[in-house]
Amino acid sequence: MKETICLPGCFMDKGNINKTMKLNSLLLIFSLGVLLFVHACRSPKSDDKLRSTIETALADDPGIAVDVEEGNVTLDGQIGSDSLKQAIEDKVKAAGAEKIKSIHNNIVVNQPEPEDAREKYHEIVGGAIDSTLTRDVSRVLADFPTITAQVKDGIIIATGNIEKSQLDSLQKKLEHIKPKGIDMKGVTSR
Repeated sequence: MKETICLPGCFMDKGNINKTMKLNSLLLIFSLGVLLFVHACRSPKSDDKLRSTIETALADDPGIAVDVEEGNVTLDGQIGSDSLKQAIEDKVKAAGAEKIKSIHNNIVVNQPEPEDAREKYHEIVGGAIDSTLTRDVSRVLADFPTITAQVKDGIIIATGNIEKSQLDSLQKKLEHIKPKGIDMKGVTSR
């Protein structure tokens, strides 16, 4: 009779236990091999190629560092406006397309915005400047509840009534967001 090595209620003999342990070991080794193969599909070479593609797309944006690890893109640097930060992220998405798993945009907005920032952004995004300007105008108008504005082709068209003492402040704040132009003909002062 063969000797049994198992817990109470187990009916395996020593030979079957050894076969089961070998099978489990082979299954574990096979699983690890599959895992390593899947991980190798995203090789450092593909990350290097993606990084190179993105850096080429950002050639006109000096000071932006790009890091890519397993398809996850990290952007670092400093820029002068939120609109340029978003434009850079949009360029990265377009350059990397389906190869990018995620983008971590760590770009800090703290440098003074260049005079031509709106125009540069307008060139980059091909006319989508109005939505960004509309967002910025809404922020400015939060301080001026009696004024409404529309943005058309980069020009802010304001209407409403305002205290005469606040008119200059409104004008300066709207100029600060760098539109192509400001039409204040519809604003009356009291």
